Amino acid sequence: MGMTAPPLHILSGFQVGHATPVELDDAWAGGWRCDRAVLRWTDDPARATWTAKTLDRVRPAGVAVARPIRSSDGRWSVGGWNARTFLSGARAPRFDETAATVLRVNEALRDEERPAFLTAPEPGRTWSERDILAAAEHAAWSPDPAAVVGAVLDPDSVPRDDVAQAIEKVVGLVLLRDEVTAPDQLVHADALGTTAYDGAADPVVTDIVPAWRPAGWSVAVLIVDSLAWANAEDTLLNRWSHLPDFPQLVLRAVIYRLFVHVLHPGSRPEAWPGLARVSDVVAARFR
Repeated sequence: MGMTAPPLHILSGFQVGHATPVELDDAWAGGWRCDRAVLRWTDDPARATWTAKTLDRVRPAGVAVARPIRSSDGRWSVGGWNARTFLSGARAPRFDETAATVLRVNEALRDEERPAFLTAPEPGRTWSERDILAAAEHAAWSPDPAAVVGAVLDPDSVPRDDVAQAIEKVVGLVLLRDEVTAPDQLVHADALGTTAYDGAADPVVTDIVPAWRPAGWSVAVLIVDSLAWANAEDTLLNRWSHLPDFPQLVLRAVIYRLFVHVLHPGSRPEAWPGLARVSDVVAARFR
């Protein structure tokens, strides 16, 4: 949030020059509604173009996808801005429906190729927020997580109490990892943040956040986030335990979020109690 509104020439490029931009939050975070379109700025044109082409192509059953809008000259992006069709709805604590929705999205993505940009970030340069998330995910799955995160952690710094506790918890959880046999595919990795509801209408997916993991990874991340920060009940874990390798996927999802808390300079102490609790809940399932 906080990006200035798209200028008039960008609005005109997407044929909404008459509209007054209104900043959106919730599932459209970072977007500006301009009549029928939602405009968003990106600093990664290659990823934005891939996302637009994928959203234009996929047809998940029973899911309304925010389709991309081309500019008047046929481009997906103009001056770093892209546009999607606005669909009404808001995020809601409909966690089981969201899990079912993201599995349908993943089914539609199953035959898609792995995007070239889905790689672990290189150490030795300043990482963006997207790089931090990618590194945390990579570490959660890596046979040597310490090597991944150690490349960017300052060994001489003194972490906050909550960060130190996160490091302690992640060390114990990593020892519980076992083999995952479910096949990797293209999946949507942020169902909680990008799914909206408007009554009984089909759920709306506003974006695709790509990852190359088993289909159940999306549900595992959704459940960890929902338990930690959206007041979901622990029984949510039981209702989706039939998914292949689910205990190991949830374990890695917790490790992923712990690494984000450790690595992200904007991690907040107030986010820690929820994450600490779900870490303990998941760890208890391996005792």
